[in-house]
Amino acid sequence: MPGLKRFNPTAFLNWVAASILFCLLTSWAHADMLVSPVRLLLQQPGETANFILRNPSNGSRTYRLEWIEQTQTRDGVGERIADGAPVPHPPASPHLRFTPRQVTVEPNTSQTVRINFRPEGNLAPGEYRSHLLFRVVPEVSEPVSRSEIGNADDKVRLQLDMQMSIAVPVVVRYQMDTPPEVQITQVTPIPATGNEQNARLAVTLKHKGNTSSFGRVTVDLQTSMTTPVERIGLQESISVFPDVGERHLVLILRDRSFPSGALIRVAYEGTDEYRGKLWHEQVLQVR
Repeated sequence: MPGLKRFNPTAFLNWVAASILFCLLTSWAHADMLVSPVRLLLQQPGETANFILRNPSNGSRTYRLEWIEQTQTRDGVGERIADGAPVPHPPASPHLRFTPRQVTVEPNTSQTVRINFRPEGNLAPGEYRSHLLFRVVPEVSEPVSRSEIGNADDKVRLQLDMQMSIAVPVVVRYQMDTPPEVQITQVTPIPATGNEQNARLAVTLKHKGNTSSFGRVTVDLQTSMTTPVERIGLQESISVFPDVGERHLVLILRDRSFPSGALIRVAYEGTDEYRGKLWHEQVLQVR
């Protein structure tokens, strides 16, 4: 029939494999390796900080390290910037050094990667950001998981060995002492749906300033003036970068519903260098 091509099962399975691998890379990026902290901040020339890689699996993992530039969507999803493309924020990588360049982490052991801040030239005050990519070396790393597409009787079978890479932000904040302003501009309740889905809150954070924020969003409940306050929602390690300006979150809450008259407090609280700072809060009353 004109306009139609002969079905190619091998090409189809390759397409399916690529689609599955894309989904796994998106959602399991840290499944095979624990990296801490989830973000590094350096402020003084000569300052050194460390990443700790912990391998909780039964197979060894080998990574090559390199700098990449990555932006962030309003939903918090990282998007890599192609080499040579414009970068919407000042990159930190020219002013940073790391060692080693390649690391192997044996099962149930840890390794350290050291980052050093060495400004190049006459560095202007400001905030700089790059991501350190831990790129898995598949030839010498055990797969995270293995799956097959196709039944035993199929002529074409495909085996997928999953290998995951990890990118972690490194922030240089040089001679910048004024914290940004962050406000909770919108809180939208999302009712529970189905038999297992709890209630949720959609929260929008609005950023103003030349430095990034870092903290956590908390949700607390008080059903009446005489009852204790209970923590019903939490999302850690939330940054809002100057070049993004806005962050959208959806928090899954502990409960499916709340009594009429109950008070719900939503707050964005600083952590790490901003520990003890309350960025903003809103209090809602259930009707």
